[in-house]
Amino acid sequence: MEKNADEITRSKPRIREKRKNRNPAKTTTLSGEEWKDSSVVECIGSIDEANAFLGLARVFSNSRVKDLLLNLQRTMFKAGCEVSLGEKKIGKKELESLEEVIREIEKDVEIPHSFLILETSEETAFLNVARTAVRRAERRAVSLYRKNRVGLDLVQWLNRLSYLIYLLILLTGNERIEV
Repeated sequence: MEKNADEITRSKPRIREKRKNRNPAKTTTLSGEEWKDSSVVECIGSIDEANAFLGLARVFSNSRVKDLLLNLQRTMFKAGCEVSLGEKKIGKKELESLEEVIREIEKDVEIPHSFLILETSEETAFLNVARTAVRRAERRAVSLYRKNRVGLDLVQWLNRLSYLIYLLILLTGNERIEV
C-alpha cells in the first residue's frame, strides 16, 4: 500500500529546508531575521526567561497567586510580541490593570523599611528569581526604547511587574529575615 504525503510527513520528522540552510548566528523574529546577539533578541530572550520563571513560580504558588501569575504570563507574551515586531502591544490598558492589582495587594502587605532576604520558602524563592529576571528584561527593554523600537509603556509595565512580584513575595512569605 502506498503512503500519501501527509503520512510520510507525520511518520518521518525532518528539518525544514529553510532552517537547514539558515545562518546559525541568526534567528527569525516576527519582524524578520536578527543576529542572535542583537539587542532585540537579547530582550526577547530576557522576556522569555522571565516568563519561564513566572511559570515556575506559578507551579509552587497558592491559588490566588497562581491565577495572577498565569494572567501575567499571558501578558508577557504580548510584551515579547512588541519587542519582536517593533509594534506597540503593551499600553495604558495593561498598565492600569497591573496598577489595580498592585493597589489591591498593597492593602494586604506591610512594606518593610529595611532590606530583607526574601527567599524563605520554595514559593518566595521562585518568585524572587522571576522578579530579578523581569528586572533584566526591563533593562533590555530600556535599550530598545532608547532606539525607538518599543514603547515607554512596555518599560513601565515591566518596572511595575517587578514591584508586583516583590509584593507577592511579601504576601506569601511566612517570615521576614532582615539584613
